[in-house]
Amino acid sequence: MRKIFGQTQTLLVVGTALLVLFAIGIPTTANAKITLKDKVGDKEVKLQIYGFSQFEMRGDDGQSAEGGVFFKAQRIRVGFNYFHGPIAGKLFLDFNQSHSSDEGGLPKMIKDAFVAYKFSNSAFIRLGMIKTPLGMSFTNPGWNLDIVERNKLDKGLVLERDFGLILSGRLIGQSGEDTMNCNGLEMGHERHGNGFGYDIGVFNPAGRSAAVTWDKTLLGDALAYVGRLHYDHGRAFHLEASFATSEQAGGPDTEDYNVWDIGFMSGHPNWETAIEYISGQNIKGVKDMDQDTLSLMFGYMLGDNVEGVIKHYAASADNPASGSSDLGNTYIGINWYLSPLKYKARDFQRHKLVLNYILASGDTGSWTGKWGYLDDGWVLQWQYKF
Repeated sequence: MRKIFGQTQTLLVVGTALLVLFAIGIPTTANAKITLKDKVGDKEVKLQIYGFSQFEMRGDDGQSAEGGVFFKAQRIRVGFNYFHGPIAGKLFLDFNQSHSSDEGGLPKMIKDAFVAYKFSNSAFIRLGMIKTPLGMSFTNPGWNLDIVERNKLDKGLVLERDFGLILSGRLIGQSGEDTMNCNGLEMGHERHGNGFGYDIGVFNPAGRSAAVTWDKTLLGDALAYVGRLHYDHGRAFHLEASFATSEQAGGPDTEDYNVWDIGFMSGHPNWETAIEYISGQNIKGVKDMDQDTLSLMFGYMLGDNVEGVIKHYAASADNPASGSSDLGNTYIGINWYLSPLKYKARDFQRHKLVLNYILASGDTGSWTGKWGYLDDGWVLQWQYKF
């Protein structure tokens, strides 16, 4: 009886919230970065200011121990991009992260902080805290996700952001009238152009990764290495493959953590799809503690500004202490874009409501791996971006 009442209460809360939001009649204005410009000598100096926030209502057993409704923020971020000739820089802050813990070499509230020098589209170099170039979903911006979050079944396996040096190139071999330029800040596949791209980087041990233990005593003794290749043909085709290792992933004299990833995505006016596989070995430096995840996503436009999305994560774990098992998490969702839909880059993703129901399947009672949901749950997220 208590369970039935709880489910009824949950449905009433979600239904009421959606009715209120529809009744508000939210204005359909699309915002962009705030850009400040000045002239220094014969060069233009440009500063871009931008940010986004995501506020949520969550419920059911997969979201809390009690299974009831609660509220939280996921990301509260502000960013600054600087350009002066071939020099560029980025500072990206998240006020919903720790201001003191310094995994990787900087407080976690500092998401990105790096300087860049662009020689050409084919070669630009960066130094600082930056996304390591492994994980197709991970290198998508947090405001541009198809569902409410990056599930840790795959995000837990990437090296995350890290402090280091990286050499990159984009749009190599592009031709025709629709040629594009990079700005030197690209961390993933932000440019829907044509041609090949690459990233080669060396970093501190990947202390922000859930698969690596942060140990300052390893600085100067251990490093992380990452390499990625990708090819783009507009929005219609993106393919990438990457490999990384973080030495002594559990502390001094433990095993190296090795991980590789391959992903494909395709986008068209009415639908989009993505497939990604990631596999990690020796998680936290534990020999033969391995885990892999296959994710499949399909989205279809149900109207001018409403999209239906389904995304499934299928994970397998080999734990030397407790054996092998499988876990599935499936997101069934609706994205309601609150500004006029323009199928150009990612403009329509700026302001949106996202409702996801998450289904847990597989060995939910005997999962021997890390992360993932073991019970069903739901999330309602409201995002705005400027």
